[in-house]
Amino acid sequence: MPKTIHQRLNEGQNIHKAVYNTRKSWEKFVTRLKTRFERMLESPFPYLLTFTIAPEFYDLKMETYIRKIKEALAGASEWVLNEDYGSENERLHFHAVASFDYQLDYNITNAIYTYGAIRYSPIHDRDEKSIREYIMKVLSHAVKGTAGKIYRSRPPKIKREEV
Repeated sequence: MPKTIHQRLNEGQNIHKAVYNTRKSWEKFVTRLKTRFERMLESPFPYLLTFTIAPEFYDLKMETYIRKIKEALAGASEWVLNEDYGSENERLHFHAVASFDYQLDYNITNAIYTYGAIRYSPIHDRDEKSIREYIMKVLSHAVKGTAGKIYRSRPPKIKREEV
């Protein structure tokens, strides 16, 4: 996530520079996220996943959940994940958009992530409006006061054609 205006002011930037730099970095962040979503939605099997946490696992460290979720998403060609707290019960859960080159085997993913349930929603709409909605969903979850950070897989390496 880009730095906030307050972080920039604390670094010594004047108010005009802090506002300008925050706006520019936010625009760049959204552009990169849009490009990533477009690439993911071009894959044969894109999914929207929600990882919940069962009450008996509430006391684990955040790094433990993230590590297990990343392990569960290891078969994805690319993914974006964010932390979120529910508006009603304020319980921690995670949203991910992930792209796969093959039909996802739910049994394998469920066997890896054992701290709660996973809700799988295959993505069927891949038009510009849908891409905007997925971006807004991730960003709105990421910027609200109770949200945490956004995690991303490393972008796929571009294969060079041999001449």
